[in-house]
Amino acid sequence: MRKIVGIFAVLIIALMVAGFAVAYWTDKLTITGTVNTGTFGWEWTDVLMCVSEDTKGIVTLDFDTADTNNDGHDDSISFTATDVYPCTDIGIWVTLHFWGSVPGKITAISVTGTLNDEPLTAVPDWVDIYCEIVDLSCNIASQTGYSAGDKPSIDELISKLIGTQWHQSDYITVKIFAHWVEEGMLRYDGSTVPDGVEVPQGATLEFTVTVEGIQYNAIS
Repeated sequence: MRKIVGIFAVLIIALMVAGFAVAYWTDKLTITGTVNTGTFGWEWTDVLMCVSEDTKGIVTLDFDTADTNNDGHDDSISFTATDVYPCTDIGIWVTLHFWGSVPGKITAISVTGTLNDEPLTAVPDWVDIYCEIVDLSCNIASQTGYSAGDKPSIDELISKLIGTQWHQSDYITVKIFAHWVEEGMLRYDGSTVPDGVEVPQGATLEFTVTVEGIQYNAIS
């Protein structure tokens, strides 16, 4: 009899313990999230270069584009032209395209150059530059006031682009020709090259155009 009572007591205690365990109040709060940062940057696209007015077929032109930032977008254009002579042209068609999802602002565009390793302060008078807007996105058109077919000077184009804000897929496509001129020849604007201007023989003209930009809301 005592044994049965003992077993019964053990069962009661076990049930009490089990019942107490399942009666715990519980609560659970969680926060889960994923943050993906945006992208930012410009690229050169649709790059084409050519030589024209080379009636002797002696001018050579080699050009290449490169992704120096390793982000899948070409940010550099380089070219070398040899045996250029008066009346010939070097032309480039190129699109400046904004591929980032976070807007950016162009902060500076600079041009530096040397002639026979001597720094230049201006475009040589034997180089005539022609520039034409081929196409541009509506946002860039509204900020610059340009339309396709406009023919600004290089200085004007640079001035208008500095400070513009670019959104994803904004672009501007331009064509630029450099024409080597001498006295008596006509420039693209119809003016006559003055006396004494000539293309120097055996000269090396080098230049670099740099476009700089920053995230649109960055503190500059």
